[in-house]
Amino acid sequence: MKKVIVLIGPNGVGKTTTAKAIIDLKSRSAMVDSDWCRIMNPFMFTDTTRQTVTENIFCLIHNYLLNQEIDTVVFTHSWHGERKVIYDNVMARLRDTGIAFEERIIVLKCSLEENLRRLVEDRRDEERIKRGIKNTFSFYNDYKYPCIDTTELNPDAIAQKILDIVEI
Repeated sequence: MKKVIVLIGPNGVGKTTTAKAIIDLKSRSAMVDSDWCRIMNPFMFTDTTRQTVTENIFCLIHNYLLNQEIDTVVFTHSWHGERKVIYDNVMARLRDTGIAFEERIIVLKCSLEENLRRLVEDRRDEERIKRGIKNTFSFYNDYKYPCIDTTELNPDAIAQKILDIVEI
């Protein structure tokens, strides 16, 4: 059965970097980064942009699930703010297509010091860093999905832990 591995976690925790490492380790895989699906200037959550982002994410994951040469889709996403509603809509639509797939959600976390270091290394501006720490750093603490502390791990080690969890 096809798998959709969903990586969630705070801004800057390393979801995209980890997803790329999974793709390098796992053949017959593809990656969908939700950031790519909402790059607009200016970006605001309006009904129109919400619909566009939802459609972008759905179409990319759906097309990969339809591809006979792809067994695993790695999807990076954040659930804070309005993003969880978008995610829920996308997954409901994917289930309605009748394509058989298993959804596996993994939470990535790291220490506050490491998260700040990564955000600075990503060249995020100070305001965005403050907002990200305030709105996303502790947001994922209450989810009961498997969680990996990425603080002391390199992307390949994190990717391997994820593959072990999802038993690929």
